Order: sequence, then C-alpha cells, then structure tokens
Amino acid sequence: MEVTIIGAGIVGVSSALWLQRAGFSVTLVDARGIGEGASFGNAGNISPGAVVPYTIPGVVCQAPRWLLDPEGPLSVRPGYFPKVAPWLMKLARHSSTEQALKTSLAMRALHRGTFDAYEALTRGTPAADLIERCGQLYVSEKPDAAQGSLLSQFMREAAGVRTVLLKEGEIRDLEPALAPIFKSAMLLPDNGRTRNPHQLVRLMADQAIRQGATFLRGKVTGFRFNDQRVAAVVIDGVPRPVEHVLICAGAASGKLAEQLGTPVPIEHERGYHITIADPGVMPRIPVTHVDAKFACAPMNVGLRLAGTAEYAGADAKPNWRRTAVLERQAQRMFPSVSLAKVSRWYGDRPTLPDGLPVLGRAPKRSNAFFAFGNSHFGMSAGPVMGRVIAEVISGKPPHIDITPFSPERFD
Repeated sequence: MEVTIIGAGIVGVSSALWLQRAGFSVTLVDARGIGEGASFGNAGNISPGAVVPYTIPGVVCQAPRWLLDPEGPLSVRPGYFPKVAPWLMKLARHSSTEQALKTSLAMRALHRGTFDAYEALTRGTPAADLIERCGQLYVSEKPDAAQGSLLSQFMREAAGVRTVLLKEGEIRDLEPALAPIFKSAMLLPDNGRTRNPHQLVRLMADQAIRQGATFLRGKVTGFRFNDQRVAAVVIDGVPRPVEHVLICAGAASGKLAEQLGTPVPIEHERGYHITIADPGVMPRIPVTHVDAKFACAPMNVGLRLAGTAEYAGADAKPNWRRTAVLERQAQRMFPSVSLAKVSRWYGDRPTLPDGLPVLGRAPKRSNAFFAFGNSHFGMSAGPVMGRVIAEVISGKPPHIDITPFSPERFD
C-alpha cells in the first residue's frame, strides 16, 4: 500500500492527496522541489470550460505566419527543426475536425470537475483561499473574433459551457484597465483562477506531508525490475525499493515512460512568463489575448503575462527575447503599467501531439502508472487526474472514461 510518485507538480501532489484518502502511503520525488516546474510558471487559469483543443483546424495554416513573425506566439529554433518536424507532422494529423471533436469530448470529461476536485482536496486548509471562481475574459482586437471559429463555438455549446459575448463598448466596463483597442470579447463566467499556482501546490503538498507523505529531492535516472514489476527507482544513482510507481514528471516523463517499455511522443514545449511586481494596474479577472495567444493573470505577487510556444529541445538555453515580447504586449494592453519590477521565467510544458495527457496503467509493468502530459491545462486537469489515477491504482473503476488518454493510443 505504498506509491512512489515521481514529480511534485500539481498532478503529483493531487495524486498524493487522493491516494492518501484511499489508504496508501506516498513518497513524492522531484529533482528540483515541490511545484518548481511548469506548476510554478503558468498563468494559474482553472478552466472547467477548456474544451477547445490547440490542435484544431486552421492552426496548421496559421503556423507558417506565426513562425515568420518575431512577435508571434510560436517559435522553433532553426537547429531543432529537423528533430521536431516529425512530431509537428503528428500534431498536424490530429488537427482535423473529426480528431478535434474527439479531443474536445475528452477535455470536457477531464476538466469539468476541476473546482469540485480542488474543493475536496483543499477544504478547511489555507490552500482553499488561493482558488477563486471569478470567470475569465477572452479579448480580440478584431470584431467578432474573441469567441473563435464556428467549430470552437460549437464545441463549447455542445459541452454546455456558458459564454457571454461583449460588445466593444462593454469591454472596458468590465475591465477598465484594458486599453481601448479591443473590438470583441467573450466572458467565461464559470472559469476561474488560482492567485498563485506555486503557492497552491506547496500548500497542498504541506497538507500531504502533515498526513504522513515523504518528500525526497533527487533525480530519478532509471529503474530496477523483477520480471514485469518495478522493484526499485534509481534516485541520484541509488536504488530505492518501491511497491508501486507513478510517473507525473511533466516533460521529463517521456524518458521515464520509455524505460518502462512505453515510448510516448511527448515534446518539451517551452513557455515563458513575466511577473510585474507593483504594476500600478491590475485586471480584476484573468484576461487572454486570443490574437497573440497569451494570458494576463492577476496574482498575489503581481501581474503575470504567460504564453508563447517555443520548440528548442530540453537542454536549450532560454531565449529571453520571448519575454521582451511579453513586456511590449503588457504595455499595449495596459498603457499605464509600470515595468520597473519585472521577473522572468521559462519552463517546459509536457505536450503530446493530440493535446491530451497520458493517464492510466503502464502497459508493460504491472505496478507502474502514468499521469502526465497536460500541456497548457495542468492547473485545470491536475486534481481530476489525481483522483482518476488513485482510483486506477486502488483497482476501482475510474469515474471518467480514460480510453482517450491511453498511453498506447499512438502505437
């Protein structure tokens, strides 16, 4: 009744809490620290209404224009393009209408219970104060564009996602801090945010540790096997015996899954953020600029702008010019913003070509399990994935259909 969880981000920590409720003892292992990966640097959006995949018709057609634009939301390092090109071709094959609709259904199943899962895990703890059902605003500088394509609108309607379209004159009534450059907007009133994703994960981990969980800081480099079972996890060169092992290591999960006999096409999709302390202006709720593909998040540490997708490889040095783009966007969206105190960050999102995570039992190992690959939706999917994988490890039927998240779906 012990589970060793590799990865202490939102998925790993949520899994630890759900597994404790199921009667398991848990050990969390992370090379950096609790919540120090993608859970640290994201925009903090919690989105039960996230049902529109990034792999949607039209994206492939727009990609060349984005790549040629130095201010665009997509970048591929020239030297890395030959390596990532086959993966991008897989992504293109998943951008058909039929595939996008299947992905949308799976996203709805995974995301719709996010606030209920957070409430179950954080009720009565300090972490609960960091979660807010405040809505999210999507804005565009083009008329009738904030709501996206007709297919995007159909996906939301089919999933029962509430939306409110705002006219140009109504946008600044809702968010007076915004510049008068936006022509259309869409409010998703049932979405929300965390005021600080890193702090939220750490507080949830503190709760797990108070309940008996162990945290080990170290890098997992491999495994030891006994027939079809994982007998030990190798941490900084030292084997540690395990009863069950759960891979929640974000972008690093691909190499670990391959060692367990299940290669998956995961890519390190690099994102950047800036956090502006004392910005002098703050939106009331999260605002996403749909044209430039980035999010503005009001947080307890300042105003965060997060986004961009860069493919450069796991070990590439950061391209801080990507954060300079975000600074210019901040000034365009919020003309009175002060950029006197700006911190920068980069990190890798774990992204698969169909836009869905991997969730379930490792096919080749009887006591190994997977829960990783959330791309842009980790804060929304994390607590639900933790509940599902705890059900699977406990031998119970999962409360959602996990077939779309099978680790073998790319065979």
